[in-house]
Amino acid sequence: MTTQPVLPARPHPTALLLGGGGAKGAFQIGAWQALQETPLLSEIRCVAGCSVGALNAVLYALGDLDFARDLWNSIRPSDLLALGAQGAFFSRDGLIRMISQLPLERIRNSPLRIHVSVQHVESGQPVFFELNGLPDDSIRTLLLASSAIPHIYAPERYLGAEYKDGSGTAEGDMCISPCYAQGHRDMLIVSLRHQFTVYGGQAPGILRKGASDLTTRYPDCTFTLVKPINPMGNLISSTLNFAQTKIQKHMQQGYADTKTSLGGFSGEPQTREEYNTVITALMTELFPHADLLAAFVREYGDSFAPNMQFPTLGGNVWYDNIFSVEGWRLQQQRTSGLQSHYRILDQNNVRVAWVMQPEKLLSALREYQQKRGQ
Repeated sequence: MTTQPVLPARPHPTALLLGGGGAKGAFQIGAWQALQETPLLSEIRCVAGCSVGALNAVLYALGDLDFARDLWNSIRPSDLLALGAQGAFFSRDGLIRMISQLPLERIRNSPLRIHVSVQHVESGQPVFFELNGLPDDSIRTLLLASSAIPHIYAPERYLGAEYKDGSGTAEGDMCISPCYAQGHRDMLIVSLRHQFTVYGGQAPGILRKGASDLTTRYPDCTFTLVKPINPMGNLISSTLNFAQTKIQKHMQQGYADTKTSLGGFSGEPQTREEYNTVITALMTELFPHADLLAAFVREYGDSFAPNMQFPTLGGNVWYDNIFSVEGWRLQQQRTSGLQSHYRILDQNNVRVAWVMQPEKLLSALREYQQKRGQ
């Protein structure tokens, strides 16, 4: 069956925004591969990155996916996690060696505008620097500054001030400001945060519901979001885990999740996996908040199967999570022969709806989408 993504009818993004996340940044390399199979990258004229996203922004500007993959494949834990000095827990000698492999003259003269996000140590405010036209030493220093995770790596000094990883603030991690200032209004965001949404949400330290809704803050912008469908792990298990097995897993997840996020399939799904892909993509689009999913359940739940709301243990043994938002989950029974059984749990593990046919759930989601003109 053909599996080319069906993209929404919208202008092509002209700005690519890459958030931070240490070793999770390999996800963005996998996402790049998937995005190359769509038209979405054809009009990119500006790229901005924070922390590891800054390194990936530079790699993207170079335009060589194979080179980017090879660079990530060469990383070893000892490159970035050896004991450091001068106020750092770890050394970044490996990162310095990686940067030394970059053709900096091509970055300096790139036709794409390239921005990196850093945080001013003294003021705590995000600062954005454009790399185009800068000398090699400045580019190297700013890439190191953007990746200087607080309490892990020492800050970098540039133009008389100290700078560190820019992801300490929401504005710094999202990198919208410099591209917006240059007139870009169609943004493609590749975030490494599972809970990130353009509508706000419960992503710790980034967007909180009702406070940082990008569609309200930037009402003249169109946002296309790619992000991990499932959590990628914590600081120790993922952000600072540069083992090649982990990096390869993140790349594969980036490719698969990007394909899913951009709309699934050109025809009707046939297998259970294809149904899950399409359902997940639709639910990600339709339900950025749990209250929207609750409204869907109120409207369609009775049409699925008779349901008595009762508490469950969360389904950790017999169910797989297919989609989640703010504690609500769509789960699929994993027992052989019962895998057509799906259920929706609320944040208290109460079963609020269930359905025995994925095609019935997909039909309801499409009808709900059509009613709302999405």
